[in-house]
Amino acid sequence: MVDLQLPIPDEYKSQLRYVKARDQRSDAKIIESLSERMPITSEKNIWTYWHSGVRSMPSWCQRNIINWVRLHGSEWTVRVLDTVPDSPNHALTWIVPEELPESFVKGTMTGPYVGPHSADFLRGATLYAYGGAWMDVGNILFRHLDDVCWKQLADETSPYTVATPLIFGHYTANHFVASRKGDIFIKNWHAIFMELWKDRDDFTGVIESPLVAFIQNMSFSQAKERGYSWDFKVDQLTIMGYIGQVIAWIRLTWLQEPNGGFDGVEYWAKKVLLWDASSESWAGERIVGYKGEDLFRVFTMRTDADPDGEKYKKAEKTAWRMLTQSTMQKITHGKDLTHSLHCGVLMDLPENEGNDAEPGTFGELLRHGSVHLEQTREKIVYVDPPIVPSEFIIHKGLLEV
Repeated sequence: MVDLQLPIPDEYKSQLRYVKARDQRSDAKIIESLSERMPITSEKNIWTYWHSGVRSMPSWCQRNIINWVRLHGSEWTVRVLDTVPDSPNHALTWIVPEELPESFVKGTMTGPYVGPHSADFLRGATLYAYGGAWMDVGNILFRHLDDVCWKQLADETSPYTVATPLIFGHYTANHFVASRKGDIFIKNWHAIFMELWKDRDDFTGVIESPLVAFIQNMSFSQAKERGYSWDFKVDQLTIMGYIGQVIAWIRLTWLQEPNGGFDGVEYWAKKVLLWDASSESWAGERIVGYKGEDLFRVFTMRTDADPDGEKYKKAEKTAWRMLTQSTMQKITHGKDLTHSLHCGVLMDLPENEGNDAEPGTFGELLRHGSVHLEQTREKIVYVDPPIVPSEFIIHKGLLEV
């Protein structure tokens, strides 16, 4: 790999320090190692999924994952699960079929979101079985996971065993979830989600389950109040079906099983470490807005363009904001959910191949900085879990309707 040592503007020098990559191998060598099966040696595992394997995923996603490896070195093991026949990282060689929906095991899933929902199935299963962090392939990571949440989770004197970003209310963002191995919250979360998908081949109907009947009274109005402005073209219930795993999480945080059973309300309040998703995962959208083309322009804007141009100023501000104050930038796809195309869809286009990291662009800066520019801030923007109102509490068994 080439170490560019790009200069840091004076206004950001106190917020960043230069570090060497913890893994010096070439892109090709890292991809080769990710194609092999690595034994479990600890709970420091980074899990993700791409149906056809790491070698065939979009190159911009490969660059994301390669930089996860460079950022963490040998301290953490990155694994890309897949469903390629005879693959050493086939999902069913890591998770027993009984822990997953029949439609996933038999390959009968249908609809436009087979990939994302396959990842959802594996998210809870891998974390419960092995521990670590699950990250979506669209995450451009700027901060070492020890300094995001793992120090707290690994500290035996700390109450925390689970960590994730909070969007608003009780809605979490499952593009990142971390937990200790064998965590009961993760086990129960996965069980609820599996029940929602029982005997189903696609996500339609998931939200019709009586287990999540409470969603009929829920609203996304807080999302707009918090500044989330995706221009959805589908109705609210379709969105909730798409994020069914998040809805399963909400049921669990509202649950108090009778007779001394699992108390999700208390677990949520005391053992789940949260941070602000808007600030830590979607800072780019906070500056440029929620149209994918505007975020994509940040990556493609040349650093030697006219510095007085408004688009340049916005791109520069966005890039350095990500590097100095974001845990990650989650690049979304939102396929067929919004009117405008998301940044991930644009990056996938053949004509945009490599444009996310073109030399002389802010994309190159972001790729370089995600490995070599370490944030000096002591901690990220943690938030307290919102209290569950007494009228929302579900006094039933885990899978009781």
